[in-house]
Amino acid sequence: MTVDAMSLRCHVIVIVAAALCAFVIGGMTDMKQSGDPIATAIADGADTTVEVIATTSTPMATASLRDADCQTDIRVHGVTIDLIRLPSSLAVRVYATGSACRLRQGAAYRIVGTLRQPRFGTATAWLIVDDDPDAVTETTRPVWWRRAGTTMQESFIRGTRGLPEYGRVLVPGLTLGVLGQDVVMTPWTEESDTEPRAWSTGDADDVDEAYAQRLEDDFKQAGIMHLMAVSGSHFVLAAVFMRRLCARFLTPRWITAAGIVAAYAVLGTLVYPSDSVLRAAIMGMGGVACLLAGRRSQALAGLNWTVILSLLFDPSLARSYGFALSCTAVYGLVLFGGAVERFLRRFMPRVLADTMAVTVSAQILALPVQTMMNPQLPVLAVPANMLVAPFVAFATIAGLLSLCVAWAIPVVGYALAWGSCIGTLPIERCATLIGGSRFSVLPWTEGPVGALIVVLIETGVFLIMLTARSAIRRLTRMVMQRRSDGTHPSYDDPYEEGEPYRARYMERADVWWRETRAMLFERDVGDVQQ
Repeated sequence: MTVDAMSLRCHVIVIVAAALCAFVIGGMTDMKQSGDPIATAIADGADTTVEVIATTSTPMATASLRDADCQTDIRVHGVTIDLIRLPSSLAVRVYATGSACRLRQGAAYRIVGTLRQPRFGTATAWLIVDDDPDAVTETTRPVWWRRAGTTMQESFIRGTRGLPEYGRVLVPGLTLGVLGQDVVMTPWTEESDTEPRAWSTGDADDVDEAYAQRLEDDFKQAGIMHLMAVSGSHFVLAAVFMRRLCARFLTPRWITAAGIVAAYAVLGTLVYPSDSVLRAAIMGMGGVACLLAGRRSQALAGLNWTVILSLLFDPSLARSYGFALSCTAVYGLVLFGGAVERFLRRFMPRVLADTMAVTVSAQILALPVQTMMNPQLPVLAVPANMLVAPFVAFATIAGLLSLCVAWAIPVVGYALAWGSCIGTLPIERCATLIGGSRFSVLPWTEGPVGALIVVLIETGVFLIMLTARSAIRRLTRMVMQRRSDGTHPSYDDPYEEGEPYRARYMERADVWWRETRAMLFERDVGDVQQ
């Protein structure tokens, strides 16, 4: 059997095995959820009054439901329906009103509310909690590190309330991954964890809702809304900082890896949880494993393992637009970033080409997913991202520094928040000018049909470029042959173009295995022999 046949056979086996695992895990998950008492209670569409024992998994945020004040997600452990206690394991979206908005992330609660079928969104069920002090009872406090993270978040948010209007909205978005108008502060004091304060939105009224909504729409139409979500850039900043700090003191490799893991853990605690944060954290841990083993990390392999493990342990991520956008953007950067960068460098300066290549390559695979979320094409997304790119890193770093010190030294935290606010000013102006233009978006077909059209267009453009490239090479060869006076080019002819050697998959895998085996075993054996 030839090497090509063996490689094709291995690819087919991997694809079939992955498909079988997906079917088995997805089927088991659907069977488990369909038999859950909560799913059974809302199957007929009628509202059901229940009491649940659950743990909150996200901080409180401004409710997307008109009749509620705040919302959060909980993981249910048990539910009481008609005085019958039943086990449950579903994730439920809670919409609370008034004094019921006192849910802290990581705490366990006994909640009395009304189960309802979701009218929108991806939640499996809604739990509506009325304004009643007895509706929410905390049974277990959050762990100490979760309480510390909440304290740091709230201290940072309070510091941003003194910024200009755009800073109150954008600085928390760049730093924590939540826009300022969506923040709901916890109505509990650290000194007294048993008596709740009067409910408030955490100074949310200080943010003009009309202005914030208009600014958010401008960001979406300009194609730069992804800046308001925590992604791999935050984890890259944390890893680079820890690497340089450890390199300064010449620490061993295992200490550097432990420091990066600690930085990831702190960052994951401080930012608002999301599927993109989960993807970045898992992929970052893969890079730490490569560092610990003394090998260079491979972005494509790391991303593949991240997707496989994430979907195996949580199949619901397959329905998450945030997870899909994060993965497709990174896939585009890894697969097409280098080629797009080399192509653009032929026509523009290096700095502009590199900045534009990041945006274009990320949009290649993420654009179909975006059209499924919002049937519009941000036609000015590339220039908008190029304009804001120089300011994003500065604003993000200043915001993270403010988040780290605002709880201990509020004055320094406020000064750093002002620095981040200055960095967000050009971003806000760019979003307003480009996103507010009537030429910023192009209406598109809704749903999977629109995504399929985008894929077909991108495939057609790719094939046209390949055909043009092949034609240009063929013409170049003909010109070079004519310059050689019709004679066959010799091996010394500088104009002769040969076929570049490309190692096959099995050859690369064999080299990787031999190098790993030599590094882990043969070197140690040699040291012992010496």
